[in-house]
Amino acid sequence: MGVILLVLTLLLRFTGYLLPWDQLAIWAITVGTNMARATPFLGHEGPGASLFYLGDVPMVTAGSDVRYALLGGTVVGAAALLRFYVLHCVAIPLGAGVLMAVHFWRVRKDGGISGPL
Repeated sequence: MGVILLVLTLLLRFTGYLLPWDQLAIWAITVGTNMARATPFLGHEGPGASLFYLGDVPMVTAGSDVRYALLGGTVVGAAALLRFYVLHCVAIPLGAGVLMAVHFWRVRKDGGISGPL
């Protein structure tokens, strides 16, 4: 649970880094989404993307991978800024809140942080 919360914190920092929408942010979003393009099973350049075929048609292509979903198209533009803003302000905080609630519930259910010696 803690590792997932750490990853969400890092994603929150990355999306906040992009919000000024200056030249540095545009290059950061370009590099970040190009890295996402090579993720296993989600990016069309990643390992495992060649495993998803429906007949002879690939299911993960450049127009349907995670980079396309993050950018809202094939190029960095206004749609990408809007998507990362929504991620930063809505999606990541909601996910972190739910995971923190589950974490606190588990700590309480399991009897606290330290048990009897």
